[in-house]
Amino acid sequence: MSRGISNSSCRSGSDFQRVADSFLSQPGLPFAEHLSAERIERIFAKHGGLFGLRGVYTTAVMVWSFLSQVLRDGKEASCQAAVARVVSHCLQSDQTPPTADTGDYCRARAQLSEAALCEVSRRPTAAPRVNVRLNRGLAISGRRLGTFR
Repeated sequence: MSRGISNSSCRSGSDFQRVADSFLSQPGLPFAEHLSAERIERIFAKHGGLFGLRGVYTTAVMVWSFLSQVLRDGKEASCQAAVARVVSHCLQSDQTPPTADTGDYCRARAQLSEAALCEVSRRPTAAPRVNVRLNRGLAISGRRLGTFR
């Protein structure tokens, strides 16, 4: 498999490449297992960019396929290869696959909101940790707030 992300001499670059390779070696749309459709839909709706609710090229499918496409290079980064991955995903999930025509895919990809993609790519904010220690007080994310007795 050709790499979409250049090799780097720094350790973090090779670590990233290993993670990317593990995603990209899976059939279909591997990001679908790690990035929920609900989260994608919520964020795109917030940005007014939700589309394809009844078709094959839903917002979630397009985000998953776009991520798979941009992390590849050469022929694997083509729209035709991206459509093949969507077809594979549909067959794996017992859905009707799209035709091999790339036009619908490219038109759907053009609808992806850049602002929503940026937000989707950020790690979800975790709720602050709350620690209660008897006779020591309440701490939220490490900050002491008060004492309970």
